[in-house]
Amino acid sequence: MGLLTWLRRQSTALILDVSGVTGILYSWRTSNKYLAALVSLYYLGTRTLHLYYNSRNQIERGQAIVITGCDSGLGYSLAFHCQSLGAVVIAGVLDENGLGATSLKENGIIVFPLDITDESSIIQFYNFLNTYLYQKDLTLKALVNNAGVMVFGEFEWQTKNQLRQQLEVNLIGTMEITHKCMPLIRRDLSRIILISSHCGYEPLPGVAIYSATKAGINAWATSIRVELKKYGIDIVIFVPGSFTQESNILSEQTNNFDAMKEIMSIEAADFYGDYFDRYAKYFEPLSVKDGPKKIKNLQIYEQFTGALLDRFPSSIYKCEPWRYFFYYTLFKITPNYIRDRLTEYFVQLPRWNERKIIGDQNKLQKDTFQGINANGYKSFKVKNSKFIG
Repeated sequence: MGLLTWLRRQSTALILDVSGVTGILYSWRTSNKYLAALVSLYYLGTRTLHLYYNSRNQIERGQAIVITGCDSGLGYSLAFHCQSLGAVVIAGVLDENGLGATSLKENGIIVFPLDITDESSIIQFYNFLNTYLYQKDLTLKALVNNAGVMVFGEFEWQTKNQLRQQLEVNLIGTMEITHKCMPLIRRDLSRIILISSHCGYEPLPGVAIYSATKAGINAWATSIRVELKKYGIDIVIFVPGSFTQESNILSEQTNNFDAMKEIMSIEAADFYGDYFDRYAKYFEPLSVKDGPKKIKNLQIYEQFTGALLDRFPSSIYKCEPWRYFFYYTLFKITPNYIRDRLTEYFVQLPRWNERKIIGDQNKLQKDTFQGINANGYKSFKVKNSKFIG
């Protein structure tokens, strides 16, 4: 555990210790022994409560953890991490014969194919899980909903398939696999961990659809946390931060841009000009498909362990740089005009070069309407056709 990670975790305890010892020394030095006794009791009481409410359970023998989306990236890494904690790990993978699945199998992790957008795949996975837990006399410690997809690109550019895929994987599929596993979750009082994103709290340009799906996950988690609490089931959101270069989540981004360009209309292509190409080139370095590898950021594992094992878990665990806190605070307290400018600075996407294309647009409209008239449609006049890009 790194020093910064340790300080983050122990920050409250350190504040209590410093303030308590300072109060005791001051009151004793001023010969106010009654105050010293009172401060001592207060310090011991708050420190005891802090230790109790920040205590962690341990993985017990015979406990299993289910993780979806383990082909690479975060799911792949968390599967190994949970195994190191002593759990029996059941990993859902999209490609049963892929490099990630093969590596997991070789290291003793149970692998089963799972496509959370396919109802029959979800049923097969649940039947396997139910049977396996019964045969091995295991209890379900947690369901970690990790499977997710991300497509970069402005909203108008993204294809219907890209839109649907993000909705079906990130939101609908996550709900469906959780819904199917509820009998096991209720039986074993399992914990449900939902992998979210800072985009779900502060939606960002370029990932409008992805942000919407994660915001939906956050809203859903907030609702079912209250619904399931009375049954002894905890709902926890885990925000792992940015690790795209250690994941394959953007490995198809070049193909995604090609699909966007293919369906783009002549009018849209003329309007965006070279902006689309510069935008696509900007993300080209991230669109590299590499073999599965473990994420190196130790803070991610530390925060996830808290989400998994804290006796009294928080509703959300975040693994983000300190500067994100200041960005998000500014986003919330500033007017929208300033907030939008801060967002542009934060994201730093390629700049749009504003162009006046009045003449080109008028010509495009004229050619279009001449084509319509040539095909026998009634001619008409368009008002206010002036267009500024």
